[in-house]
Amino acid sequence: MFLPFPLKKFRGAMTLSKILMVGAGYTGLEIARQAREAGLDVVATTSNPERRQALEALGALVLEWKASADASPLAEHLDVHTALLYSVPPLPDTYAPGDENSPAEHLIPLLAALKLAEAQGCPRFVYLSSTSVYGDHNAQWLDEDAELRPTSPQGKMRRDSELAVLGAEGIEGYTLRIVGIYGPGRTILGRLESGRYPLVDGGKKITNRIHVEDLAQAALAVALRAPKGSRPYNVSDGQPTAVRELVSFVCEQTGLPMPEPISIEDYARRVQNPNVVARWTNSARVSNRRLLDELQIELRYPDVFAGYRPILNARTSD
Repeated sequence: MFLPFPLKKFRGAMTLSKILMVGAGYTGLEIARQAREAGLDVVATTSNPERRQALEALGALVLEWKASADASPLAEHLDVHTALLYSVPPLPDTYAPGDENSPAEHLIPLLAALKLAEAQGCPRFVYLSSTSVYGDHNAQWLDEDAELRPTSPQGKMRRDSELAVLGAEGIEGYTLRIVGIYGPGRTILGRLESGRYPLVDGGKKITNRIHVEDLAQAALAVALRAPKGSRPYNVSDGQPTAVRELVSFVCEQTGLPMPEPISIEDYARRVQNPNVVARWTNSARVSNRRLLDELQIELRYPDVFAGYRPILNARTSD
């Protein structure tokens, strides 16, 4: 059994016994699994029947809270021994800032959960964000002090959410700036097999990845033993590579043909979605030094090729 960390061996670890996972999707399910293996109680919210069943099989208590201005259904599950992990993506399709009289629509559910967590004495609030908050840094290395200049609607909404969490009073607020997530059931393989994977601009873009198991252990480490003082963490394996290198690796391992390249301009016209286009036009090399140095994490999958290899091997052995 893989434990993300031995809880009693880290000085300064919070005396927490429970996590409340708000928005338990693909990543949330893995966080719940690792939390249960580490002996923590887990409460999670989801509206997906299959995920609810999987969470309950792990021993989690599952709630059906739909993100809204009323977070009161979560109140009885929050106390001084609970960390709240918030993984609900911004709900609106377009970005619209708020004003001095009312918060932006995309902030309302998060602010409600944050306010409730503070009122209930919850010591830590961890927001699962995205490196989309950085925008385009022309493939340069960046750490958590890099300028936030998001270009996509989702990136702008996540930036606003991060500012709310990091600026909260009465609770430690942490944000996880997460790169591209992969793992069993979530790879580029299916799209390559169906011919739906676009090799935009020949795959020159630099991509940063993190295996879902390493993301989960990072999220729990932040919740349980991050130093006091609100701060962001980049969550990446720290080994950026060109998209073409990853695609070539998967195709070589599986015998699939390389996809045809498409220009960025043609791709943008095809998808008509600024959030999707930004994933190809924004480029950076994401450092994970703060995550590794402060939290003593040892990644199970130190690069994307180490993570993909067992997934592809399992496919060929079926």
